[in-house]
Amino acid sequence: MEERIIPTYKLFGEQQLWPTPEPIHYETIADRSALYDWEITPHSHDNLLQILFLQEGSAGMTLETQAAPLATPCVVMMPPRQAHGFRFSSDVLGHIVTIPHFLLGELLALSPELKGQLDTALYIPLAGDDEGLALMRMCFGQIGREYAGGEAGRLSVLMATLGLVVVWLARAAGASTGRASQDRFRQRIERFMDLIERHFREWQPLGFYASRLGVSTTQLNNSCRRETGVSAQQLLHDRLLLEARRLLAYSDLDVTAISYSLGFRDPAYFSRFFTRRQGMSPSAFRAANLRRA
Repeated sequence: MEERIIPTYKLFGEQQLWPTPEPIHYETIADRSALYDWEITPHSHDNLLQILFLQEGSAGMTLETQAAPLATPCVVMMPPRQAHGFRFSSDVLGHIVTIPHFLLGELLALSPELKGQLDTALYIPLAGDDEGLALMRMCFGQIGREYAGGEAGRLSVLMATLGLVVVWLARAAGASTGRASQDRFRQRIERFMDLIERHFREWQPLGFYASRLGVSTTQLNNSCRRETGVSAQQLLHDRLLLEARRLLAYSDLDVTAISYSLGFRDPAYFSRFFTRRQGMSPSAFRAANLRRA
């Protein structure tokens, strides 16, 4: 049986980035979908984020393995590496903006706490939300006009308008996800733990981790306490302590070498750190484990 692989594209059906120099790509839904009989088969993008605004017509979306109809008007946001596909009616009226994922950080540079709201795919129906619908019509209309034009300040207007769309999306996601927000907290902690695993020997400040998660240090601490019952700093120290215990129990390194391998500049401080958290000195811990062996 032939193995089926979900393709990864730059833009659907293409292997190269768009030819224009700006970090934003705009087109109507019809521009690309009409070329493929109005069906965009499941695929993913490694480093691209897409925002679709569907005004009229009928549409359906496949997300990973789940298919569902989309009620227009609506906005859909698709993050990188999420397998997705669409089916549109031939009378669809809509727009799609594609940006490199790193640009999200620039668009939310003054509001990094919102970035975590955009980690997963979003579907936001606009029926009954006259204010939201009017805003999306204005923003995507402006993006379309600026993208097609060549006036001075074109990229500045594109970035400013897209920033408004992204903030609206993040706010709408925070207001509409309810129980799903619990999953976001869990995902944030999982990403934090992954960062700890890669950097715990470097003694980076909490701000280093928070910035990479797109949140403030306060939000990171609150998330950690909510999900684990301890602070972010405690999780960092717990990982250091675990590695120290492993090295003392299973390696031939002396205490000084272990302290340096874990990023401590002063072996005496390492001994105090270990004793305070373990209840015995590094040497006593090693001796106890040798007796156990």
